[in-house]
Amino acid sequence: MKRLIIFLVVILCTHTFTRAFSQEYDFDIPVEEEPRIEFNGNLDAKWGMLQTRKSSPFYGLQFYDDSEKSDYLSQYRLDFYLDGAYRHKQVGLYMKTFYQYAREEPLSPSFYELYGSLNISPRWSMSIGKRRFNWGKGYAFNPVGYVNAEKDPENPDLALAGKTSVYISYNRSFTSNFVQNFSLGAIMLPPEAEINQKFASADKIGAAIKLYCLLNNIDIDFMTVFKKDEPQRFGLDFSTNLRENLEIHAEFSYAYDENIYRIVDDSIYHNKIDSNSYLIGLRYINRFNTTLITEYYRNKSGLSKNEFTSYVNYLQNSMESNIPELANSAKSNMSTYFRSKTLMKDYLYVKLIQPEPFSWLYTSISISTIYNLVDKSFLFSPQLSYKPYTNSEVLLWPILFFGDNNTEYGSKQFEKKIEIWMRYYF
Repeated sequence: MKRLIIFLVVILCTHTFTRAFSQEYDFDIPVEEEPRIEFNGNLDAKWGMLQTRKSSPFYGLQFYDDSEKSDYLSQYRLDFYLDGAYRHKQVGLYMKTFYQYAREEPLSPSFYELYGSLNISPRWSMSIGKRRFNWGKGYAFNPVGYVNAEKDPENPDLALAGKTSVYISYNRSFTSNFVQNFSLGAIMLPPEAEINQKFASADKIGAAIKLYCLLNNIDIDFMTVFKKDEPQRFGLDFSTNLRENLEIHAEFSYAYDENIYRIVDDSIYHNKIDSNSYLIGLRYINRFNTTLITEYYRNKSGLSKNEFTSYVNYLQNSMESNIPELANSAKSNMSTYFRSKTLMKDYLYVKLIQPEPFSWLYTSISISTIYNLVDKSFLFSPQLSYKPYTNSEVLLWPILFFGDNNTEYGSKQFEKKIEIWMRYYF
């Protein structure tokens, strides 16, 4: 009943809002007479060298069953992405597949996206299937990304899998100088099949709603998500250009009864709290075409310095107990309750991008860092890109981790890693 009332209020506000502006206009979407089929993608050959940190309990648990602990590890893999699209009139079919080759085994595709879409009218559209969503304005962090796959701040541009969903969108434009655009999107999130691998309980169906407005050249979103046995979340974000070369953005999320997990006396402690998280960031481009991206992220439910120290000590004690059951239990808890890419409270992200430095044609360099403001640990990552030919790229990407043994980046499995990518687009 609570969800129904909220939904009816949103619909009523939408109707009232759109009726309030009489200077509206309609536009016709060009109809494509012939069906169009498109394919594109890329093949990435990646080789990496990693220097291990044997003192790290994360490394010790990850390689607990290996009798010999190596100082250096290497990794080779092929990542293949294939995107396809079919469009005919108001109908569209889309897919994004991912294959990864690391050893001699049969390859099977992972569908990051596979959905069909229908433009019911110039204002209404819908889609059904597995689809990726990109809620939020942040580059490295997205506290309001309720329907997004969790982003990796070390590689924010990494393609991730979408979610199975039914998506309905309403969009309307106006000639008003104050309101230029308005849209409302509703998402139904079916749960994973758990009964005979085909069915799921109907009461576990989730729902998410996002209201978007373009107000006086300011992008504003309001969003919420409902799902059984998960905290109810409300969020908002905005982005705008203060100048033609300076953009600012922010996100705020509030959660009721969010689950938090802590380590107390080498045991898992569970509690529920009302929590919030937020992000403030900017993007700036100077006259030399240098781009600066910086973001501050605050997560109230994240671990404090002492809580993270207790967590690291728990993993260390479980590993040093030489009891396989304790080590496996700690490893399971690590991937179940502490799997977030941002476990602690405060982070600062900074990235500088410079295309064709020193007049080096077809090259681009960037430097990024993630600084943990709680325990003063950080990672440092320079990157060099070279595009010698059309549709090809070579990438050199080292990442260095710094910090004390009981800090987040100082206790990582690896001290350093370097990757070389060779990428081909088609």
